[in-house]
Amino acid sequence: MSKHPSPQWWGPPKEFKDRKNERKISWLELFYDLVYVAAIGQLTHRIATDPTWQTVGYSFLIFCFVFWSWVNGSQYYDLHGGDGIRTRLLTFWQMLAVAAVAITIPDVFDGSQQGFAITFAVVQFLITYLWWSVGLYDPSHRVYNKFYTINYSIAFALFIISVFTDYQTAIVLWVIALVFNLTAPLAAARTVIRVLKERKQPAFTASATIVERFGLFTIIVLTESILSTVGGVGEIKNRQPAVWVVFILGILIAFLIWNLYFDMTSEQETKKGYRYLQFLVFLHFPLLAALSVAGACLRVLIADMETGPSATVQWMFCASIAVILLMITGMTKIMEESEEDRSYITPVSRLLIAAALLVLIIPFFSQYFTSVLLLFVIAMVLFVPVLVGVKSWIKFRFFNK
Repeated sequence: MSKHPSPQWWGPPKEFKDRKNERKISWLELFYDLVYVAAIGQLTHRIATDPTWQTVGYSFLIFCFVFWSWVNGSQYYDLHGGDGIRTRLLTFWQMLAVAAVAITIPDVFDGSQQGFAITFAVVQFLITYLWWSVGLYDPSHRVYNKFYTINYSIAFALFIISVFTDYQTAIVLWVIALVFNLTAPLAAARTVIRVLKERKQPAFTASATIVERFGLFTIIVLTESILSTVGGVGEIKNRQPAVWVVFILGILIAFLIWNLYFDMTSEQETKKGYRYLQFLVFLHFPLLAALSVAGACLRVLIADMETGPSATVQWMFCASIAVILLMITGMTKIMEESEEDRSYITPVSRLLIAAALLVLIIPFFSQYFTSVLLLFVIAMVLFVPVLVGVKSWIKFRFFNK
């Protein structure tokens, strides 16, 4: 029982033991997700404007912080969120802070770190407070959240210090802060597993709802590919037939990636255990970052139709596609599979690994590829596993009885 009772209208955090494995995703959660569109859009736009490996590196670092904040906000709501004013107010503050972060992202690429450091320090403070406050209301939860509170507080301090350093030192401090943020759940792993066993409570695992949240966030990031394709084609005034071919191929590639991700992972839950929740989280970091890079490259490929895409852009695009395929394959290893799921997943998994390797070979012959040819080849490489998977599923569903 909480030692800090709250008025019904304010509402304390929901206790850990009251978490539901399946529930309807709230409208507040969906609204909360949308603010991240602004931040990810800034990163995608920057890569499209300046497609260099340095830009991709800085974008990945910032993306990790943005996605980390989403993961924490989403998991907190899943575990402790409620219908009280407290949850709504704290969610609003997080949305406001993330929107401010989105405004300051371009400053980082221009060599100024203060704006991003200050705005993300606010995000860091809010998330640290969220996890700390659970132990305030529910003392039995302090054994779990102390790792988060300590690590996140150190990361917060590093962001504050980075405000007063030079740019390069700030980047180093941010990398260290990211390490502290990402290792908090890993540091807590043994304690969480041990204490749950001692208390004879069910093993902590990814709920069906949180898996669905990851799927919805993936759609948000994947939308950037469609927006890049539409925006790139829209900027071309003289739209020859080749432009419309590129338009179709760009949308097709986004659709095929959607098929692969959701056919390989949707309608499933992760295997039981704390480690599978962490695998789910960490596999999405490179997956979603690669989706952002692929979306940015699509816009560049469309803009470079006449001159031909550079070798650097081809490497970026192909590497991002390969990472997407490999991360999807990795996720199939942590999901619970029915016999029907396996009929699709087993043959497709092997093909995705082969497809990733094939895609990585393409840039070695970059001088022979136009934007149209590159997108066509990538689309065909993605189409094969989708086709094989659908055929295997149809065979199981209708002819294996």
